[in-house]
Amino acid sequence: MKKSLLYLLFLSVAFFSCENSDDTLFEETADTRLNAALASYEKQLVEAPYGWNAVIYPEGGGSFGFYFKFNNQNRVVMYSDFSDASAATAKESSYRLKALQTPSLIFDTYSYLHILSDPDEEVNGGVRGEGLKSDFEFSIFPDSVKAESISLVGRKNQSRLVLTKATEAQATAFTGGALAKALLFNNISKYQPYFKRITLGATTYEITVNSLERIIKLTWLAGTTPKTFTTKYYFNSTGLVLDSPLVNGSQTITGFNNFTWNANTIQLGLSGGGVSGVVVSAIKPIAVDLGASKRWWQKPIDSGGEWRTSDAFHVNGVDDAFGVKDLKFEDEEYAFYVYQPGVNAKYDLFAPVFYSQAEDALSLQYGHAPAVPNFVSDGRVIFSRWGTLGPVPTTGPAANSANLLYDTSGFYLIQTSDDTYDMVSAKDAKAWISWQ
Repeated sequence: MKKSLLYLLFLSVAFFSCENSDDTLFEETADTRLNAALASYEKQLVEAPYGWNAVIYPEGGGSFGFYFKFNNQNRVVMYSDFSDASAATAKESSYRLKALQTPSLIFDTYSYLHILSDPDEEVNGGVRGEGLKSDFEFSIFPDSVKAESISLVGRKNQSRLVLTKATEAQATAFTGGALAKALLFNNISKYQPYFKRITLGATTYEITVNSLERIIKLTWLAGTTPKTFTTKYYFNSTGLVLDSPLVNGSQTITGFNNFTWNANTIQLGLSGGGVSGVVVSAIKPIAVDLGASKRWWQKPIDSGGEWRTSDAFHVNGVDDAFGVKDLKFEDEEYAFYVYQPGVNAKYDLFAPVFYSQAEDALSLQYGHAPAVPNFVSDGRVIFSRWGTLGPVPTTGPAANSANLLYDTSGFYLIQTSDDTYDMVSAKDAKAWISWQ
């Protein structure tokens, strides 16, 4: 014991001695080294001759493609796949590199990147007060800076931003409108039936798109066995890019491109895996997930939550087909629609939720009370009327929404991510609600 203590004491004295004598470990001050690092990062950003391909992965979910061209006057020109406008029209804003605990890249005037962080949910479809939980200030870590790529981490929400040097062809494509052409894929939402399929080679794939979270699911049959593949996606100058490639036997699909769109016939053409096809509609899933409806109903019961939707029913190509967003209760504005399973042993709750600005609070003023659903062995869920709660209108958006919910054909539940489902009419697949 004494020997050990003396040995430790000797080490500490020796270490202290080294610390005091080695004052030339760094020839420059910390500030000098930090400024040199910032200058080096700026040089790398500016001197990429054709700019940078970029993908940002917001903490709130999804993935979004960008193109950046930085100059040495702290200006950056960008394109974004967020919308048709941002894909077609370049936007210039400012940036700077600054030491904020770590070297940081800051986009310091409102730009396409800021749209993802905008706290107004009407701007980006995200959460009120948070947007898509994205970032516009990013930390740079030395080990993530490579010759051809830079990976950055958001300072507030820890979003991931990946920059990759663009080629001359890619830069020309971005400025020539290729990103806007890639967004032709989004016209897939204009098909009235929910279910869309495309045959590529020998395989027919059903395409399910969660455009808010940028998640795509492909479902197909291997003989009679259903297979599914789910991944994030984004757009770049060549088309839609799958975050992870789909490998189906000898066929590998890394994304889709060569989009064509016929607005008269509502027909989308595309290529994938080296072959081309045309998207067609269907009124039933290619493979029914028999357990999805029960999982959807049980999840809020297990977690103590509920399902929410902003638009309620989409019908015949029209979002918010019944106009629930126009609902009011006295001086309270519509906030969202809710489905809460298991309110008690007899019924659930299907109702609009209102927001009182005066009290800064949400409220339930009335609602429909569906009986506990019937989960059919073929995968459908069928809702029936148990009663109503509060002063429920007998006509208008709430009444129309309930009438469709109680359609005796029922609904298929399609899981679009870990926490989102689409509830699709089994009658003709032309009506559905997206729950989150």
